[in-house]
Amino acid sequence: MAIAPFQLERYFAKYEFSARYLLSSSDCESLSMQELLGMADPEMVDMWEQLKLGYTESWGHPLLRDEIAGIYEGIDQQGVLTVVPEEGIYLFMRAVLQPGDHIICTYPSYQSLYEVARSM
Repeated sequence: MAIAPFQLERYFAKYEFSARYLLSSSDCESLSMQELLGMADPEMVDMWEQLKLGYTESWGHPLLRDEIAGIYEGIDQQGVLTVVPEEGIYLFMRAVLQPGDHIICTYPSYQSLYEVARSM
């Protein structure tokens, strides 16, 4: 599958960080961690300070899913879908690889790292 180049991303790659005034961006102004944590209540600051970087449940962290579900009416965390490693690997390989391509990956690893490519 050949996907046409994403012209907007090409434009941003060229101008996003060099233009004096960029009136075409679609993201919000970035914040420093200090600014972000300055908006948090003491409980959230404590959670941040206790944060360990690593794997979480494959469905996504329950607290994150609860927060996302809280934005919408009528759903709980069971109704929140997230892209987890398996889906990300699948989407990446389907977008990038063509039949006959070869990959190199670590082994042992996630089985999908080699099985998705092999199935193509």
